[in-house]
Amino acid sequence: FFSENSSPMLTMDEWAQASFGDATYTYHFSKYSCLRSFYFIHIVFNWLITISGLWCFLSRLWPRLYWTHAWSGRLYFVFMIWSMASSLLIHNTGLGVAVLFSFLWVLLGMTIAWFLIVLHQQKMTKQATLNVQETIKQTGLNGDLAEAIQQEKKHIAASKTFAQRMFSYKAVHGMLMFTSWFNIVGRIFASNQSGDFTCYTYPVYKPIDTKHFNGTSYPMTPVPALDPDYARLPWAKMGNEVWAVLLLFGPLAAAAIVGAVWSLVASRRRTHVISSTTQDTLVKAVLTQGATQGGP
Repeated sequence: FFSENSSPMLTMDEWAQASFGDATYTYHFSKYSCLRSFYFIHIVFNWLITISGLWCFLSRLWPRLYWTHAWSGRLYFVFMIWSMASSLLIHNTGLGVAVLFSFLWVLLGMTIAWFLIVLHQQKMTKQATLNVQETIKQTGLNGDLAEAIQQEKKHIAASKTFAQRMFSYKAVHGMLMFTSWFNIVGRIFASNQSGDFTCYTYPVYKPIDTKHFNGTSYPMTPVPALDPDYARLPWAKMGNEVWAVLLLFGPLAAAAIVGAVWSLVASRRRTHVISSTTQDTLVKAVLTQGATQGGP
């Protein structure tokens, strides 16, 4: 990441020191706390949250659009994750208590709502499956089983009374999701949308003694631009880019190896189970045939 005003030919030390007088980024102790470009990324994801959340509610008004409801809800969660991630790099003065409460309702609402809709879906699937099974016992099945269960779910939903609709997992899910959406949308309209965001603060040590800095003798000392013990970090020698590649492909390779070993073990175990089951079936068939023919 480079400043919008500084030359990319600066050394790391010059780059870090330049942060103190540059409004497009804040860099201290070899870490970023603010990047102006991430403000716009954050705004984009917040608008995507607004649109996907609004569509969640509107899609329930037209039966033909019901299938988009779940997908717009999933997108709402994905956009929320990336919105929070981008907010980590637009820090200036922190958040007020009122704003923290707003974010609490955003996250608490969507978290509980997700668990409730999972419980609702499991309940609906169980009931619909039992109903279809009973129908098969009585009249048989004409057509696709999955489609029959899906149609039974629609029948169950359509036949619910007011009380069953109002006092249900699904109703509480909707109320909580609206609460979550309302609190994040309110932040958009209460925030500056002009695009003049700047990184205008820089951290200082408190005038107290801690294990990190003895500050009682120093009035408001700025945090150094570079970490004096940076060499202790595992990525210091190999570089950030190599470290990033290792964090991506290392776990992927490890997971692939473990998956391959587990798949091999599971496939051999399955072959053994099938072989044992087949042998038991043959033995039972021989014994049954012997008994039928009057054998010993």
